[in-house]
Amino acid sequence: MKPTNNNHTTEHYLTVNEPDDKVKFDEHHILHELRHYLPAQAPLKDFIHHNTLHAFQHLKFYDAIRNASGKFGYKVMLSLNEYRKQFKEGRIKEEILDRVIKERIPLNEFSIWKNKVISESYETAIDSKIGKLRANWKTNYLINLDAFTHPLLFRVVCSYLDQGISIWNFPVHDKGFLSSIRELERNSFSSFFKTERARHLLLNNECDMEELLKLLVGDSKWFNQYLFDQQFAHQGWSGIVSSIENNPTTLIDQKKISLHDLIVFE
Repeated sequence: MKPTNNNHTTEHYLTVNEPDDKVKFDEHHILHELRHYLPAQAPLKDFIHHNTLHAFQHLKFYDAIRNASGKFGYKVMLSLNEYRKQFKEGRIKEEILDRVIKERIPLNEFSIWKNKVISESYETAIDSKIGKLRANWKTNYLINLDAFTHPLLFRVVCSYLDQGISIWNFPVHDKGFLSSIRELERNSFSSFFKTERARHLLLNNECDMEELLKLLVGDSKWFNQYLFDQQFAHQGWSGIVSSIENNPTTLIDQKKISLHDLIVFE
C-alpha cells in the first residue's frame, strides 16, 4: 500500500505489496520515522510531560485517534457496548442521539441508522498492526524473540547509561555504545552472545543494519515493519535512547548512544 500524501504515516511500513526488487530499504528514513513515533521519553531526572499521540497531532482529532488505534492498538474511546450501556442508563440522551444521526444521514434513512447504532452487532476489537510480523516467530517456530533478547538487552543498556547508582561503572563508555560493546566483547572471557556467528558479526564490523535484517527477516519488503515491531516491543527504552541521542545533556554523566546502535545490538 503506497502512501497517498506526505503526512507521516506508518501505513506504508506495515503493508507493502510491491515486488521484492522494487522495495528498497532506506535506513536513514526508517530511523527518522521511528524517532517520530517513539515516545520522547526523557531521563527521569527531568520533568516529563509526554503526549503519547504526538505523532498524530497534524491530523484532525478523530482521524488522529483512529490512526493511533489502528496502528498501535491504543484504546482511544469507549467501546460500542459501553456507549450503548450509557444510552440505556440515560447518560446519553435519546434526543441528542437522534439529532446527531439526522445531521449525518438523509432523513429517510434515519430509522435504519438508529437501529444500526442501537442494536446491530459489529466487530469492534482493536487489532494493532504493529507486532504482527514478529509474532510469527512465536507462532510458527515457537521462538519468543522478546524473551530471548530483552532481559540481557535491558541490563546492558541500563548499565551503560548508569548515572552513578551502580557500584561499578560500565567498563568502556567513552567511545559510544556499540563501540564500547565491541571493545568489551573483544577483551572479555565471556560473551554477550550465544553463538560465535553473532560475535563475529560484531567484532569484524559486519553488523550493517540491512545485512542483519537480511539474516533475520529475508524479504526486504518486511524490514520496516520488523523494526517497528522490534522497537515498539520496548518503546520506553527506545524512546529514552532516541531522546538522549537528540539531546545528550539530558544525562548528567553524558553517554553517547543512538537508536541505530541499539537496534544493531538487539
